[in-house]
Amino acid sequence: MKNKISILFLYAFCLCFLNFTFSEDFSEMGATRKDFQERLWNTLQNNTVNSPYVSSSVKAACRAISTENQAAAIHKAGGFVKDYFKSDEFKNRYNNWLSKNFQQTDAKVSEQRKAEILASRLKGVQGLKAADMAPIVDIQIQSGETYAGMEGMLTSLPADQRADFKKTIENGKQTAAFFKKIKPLLKSDFEAFKKQYAEFLAADEIAQSEQTMAKNNQQNAEEYEKWKDPKKVLSARLTEFLDKSKGVDFAAKTKVVDNRDKFVNAAYEGKNDVWKFCYRMGAGPTNAARGFAQQWLTELK
Repeated sequence: MKNKISILFLYAFCLCFLNFTFSEDFSEMGATRKDFQERLWNTLQNNTVNSPYVSSSVKAACRAISTENQAAAIHKAGGFVKDYFKSDEFKNRYNNWLSKNFQQTDAKVSEQRKAEILASRLKGVQGLKAADMAPIVDIQIQSGETYAGMEGMLTSLPADQRADFKKTIENGKQTAAFFKKIKPLLKSDFEAFKKQYAEFLAADEIAQSEQTMAKNNQQNAEEYEKWKDPKKVLSARLTEFLDKSKGVDFAAKTKVVDNRDKFVNAAYEGKNDVWKFCYRMGAGPTNAARGFAQQWLTELK
């Protein structure tokens, strides 16, 4: 027999991938207002609709809801969801979440931090020996020829890859030139060599840090664009739910295999978890949820 889980949870996972808190009691579903708040808000960052985890106690409570009351329960849950979605409480929390998670920061290393990095590098080179550094310097110098030889490959690369590849080549050539310049100091003034080497390492660390910060800013900007409009986020979730829950064969037969229920039609085992969740709930709750989802999606456009 199909497991008649309450449609509330179908509605929750298909519509509420944002912070939807409810102002009324849902004890008949075995849940509290806080349970819904935390469950639904924690799914905010999900990029896809999945079947939710439902505890055994909640399942037991939901099974007690009569079949004739399931459609009414969907509309009750839906009404609360819509009201919260429009509320200032939701908007404020959503905006705070956006600003916290997709911040733009200064992509430049502070002067104080630069000084700290240099001091650390100067300390780190004190134990170096000229004999140990010589082969390292030679390898770096020789790499310059390799990078120079790679310039001929630029024209064969796709246009969108040339800039980064050219930058890599230029950086490699500059590094080789630097080591060629300071190589004589290995014998003539090793203290000066260590100082310049430390400055080189510090500059490289600073550049890498700034590149990382700039990249993070770019990624945050892209993510912000994706999440900034909660209506678009909700529309995407509704559309995905409707796609994943369509064509459920509620008459499909199951059989017990290794103490687990499996579909007689093996093709159904490959269906997504939302499709299977809807199958367990049955046609009435699923169709009611799909109808409500479609109506809300239409209103959001």
